[in-house]
Amino acid sequence: MFHYFIGEIKRYWNKIYIQNQQFWIETNYLWSKSKGEFFIHPYLDDNKKTIVYFAFDTVIQKWLFEDMLKVNWVGPKTAFQIVQLPKEQLHNAIKTLDVKFFQSIPGIGPKSAKKIVLELKGNFDIEEVQAMDIDQKLYKDIIKSLKWFGYDSDKIKTTLQAYPEKITKNNMAEVIKRIIGQI
Repeated sequence: MFHYFIGEIKRYWNKIYIQNQQFWIETNYLWSKSKGEFFIHPYLDDNKKTIVYFAFDTVIQKWLFEDMLKVNWVGPKTAFQIVQLPKEQLHNAIKTLDVKFFQSIPGIGPKSAKKIVLELKGNFDIEEVQAMDIDQKLYKDIIKSLKWFGYDSDKIKTTLQAYPEKITKNNMAEVIKRIIGQI
């Protein structure tokens, strides 16, 4: 599978290819660069039993795409469209819970837009997790668990950041008890 490719964009009918001297890769690509470096994400489509490639101009765009795939109700085509939105508008839509912004993306209806924006709003910056030296999934699980009980996610994050020990799966129950006692 390809993850990085130096080549040139070729368009034939409604298909887009990145080609170099040895290979052609059929890909999904919506930016304006005609040649150079491309960061590729191979997506295994279980339904069609095939690999679909998504191409990006920067590794940051590829990483954002991969993060979007982790969000429930977001498939590869939707994630690909979200990644192409201006960062400022996307950040503002998440911050203000702007469901209509997400409904403007083809294939996202009112219910899906609400679910996506709430899930994205519940997500966090990777810098917060790295600063606390804990696993991202563990951090997310603690926040989701406590939010389900009605606790404020900002208060949970603040309390987690102030926790004096390294947070692991082994001490997660103790951490949650302590957070509940402090909120």
